[in-house]
Amino acid sequence: MPYLARSQILTGYAPLARSLGLSPERLARLVGLDLSTLNDLDSRIPARAFAELLERSAEAAKVEDFGLRLAESRDVGILGPIGIVIYQEPDLRSALRSLVRYLPVHNESLALCLEEERGIALLSLEVRSSGPDDVRQVTELSLGAFFRILCRLAGPHWKPHRICFEHRPPRHVVTHRGFFRCRVDFDQDCNAIVFPAVDLDAPLAMSDAMLARYAHRYLDSIMEDRTASASEKVRELIRVSISSGRCSTDKVARDLGVDRRTVHRYLSETGGSFSSVLTEVRTEMATRLLYSRRPICDIANMVGFSGTAAFSRWFAQAFGCSPSAWRDAHDPRRPKTARRNLSSHAPHTD
Repeated sequence: MPYLARSQILTGYAPLARSLGLSPERLARLVGLDLSTLNDLDSRIPARAFAELLERSAEAAKVEDFGLRLAESRDVGILGPIGIVIYQEPDLRSALRSLVRYLPVHNESLALCLEEERGIALLSLEVRSSGPDDVRQVTELSLGAFFRILCRLAGPHWKPHRICFEHRPPRHVVTHRGFFRCRVDFDQDCNAIVFPAVDLDAPLAMSDAMLARYAHRYLDSIMEDRTASASEKVRELIRVSISSGRCSTDKVARDLGVDRRTVHRYLSETGGSFSSVLTEVRTEMATRLLYSRRPICDIANMVGFSGTAAFSRWFAQAFGCSPSAWRDAHDPRRPKTARRNLSSHAPHTD
């Protein structure tokens, strides 16, 4: 099964890409991603596609430290509820243990480990990949982001002993040394931040035991629910890729790392088919977007149609009316009497 990540990992990518003369939308489409997913906080994307996006961007811009540059815009807020938890812990050790525990809620492809030995602490990172992709850029982005989080928790003047990367060194390491403010080694046995273990005892100024308990309870409930079934992951990948216009069984199969037959088997186990799930997802997206007052032509593109005419034909077949008529009938600002004639319209499922 593929590793998924919250779409918030795309935060800051587009501005950085544009600053380097790239077209972020075009590059995102090449790996099957849609940057508009950032507008949906609950959306998840294939982590493998994000890693490929960073590698393509670094190559296109001829910038070896693309991931590290993106890390400069990262802060604890990008972790969502995990950020709330670690800020409320009593000390740095507890905060990092919570980060290690809950990180899969943010990105399933990342795994952290905190170790202490002989006065040295080691926060190591593993980037899991469902394919043979190069993960250099996402590794530097992630370790850079965790370094910035440590600085926010331990204080702006905090410094590690050294930073370790498994991959080969870049041609120039000036950016890396300037970013981490310490020794940076490459071709190491692991990706890690190495620092004095005594730092783990440092109390956190924002600690709130009661808020921490509530936040832990919330994240524990998410952890229990996050193990999605195969069919649920197929549905989620359809939802992510539909606006790219490249939503197909082959595309979803590639993201899952399986063949087409396996995708069909996943869905048949829950009584569905690829076409029926695609219709369900498209129907949900279309009605939700019509409530948003976006232009019909934009909505057509976002639900995977080449133009307004094709979208309108599909919508009329599914709902028995045009998109604009449906929108008018469901506009909460209109009097109920004006909406009565179309208020019962629902998509046809046969």
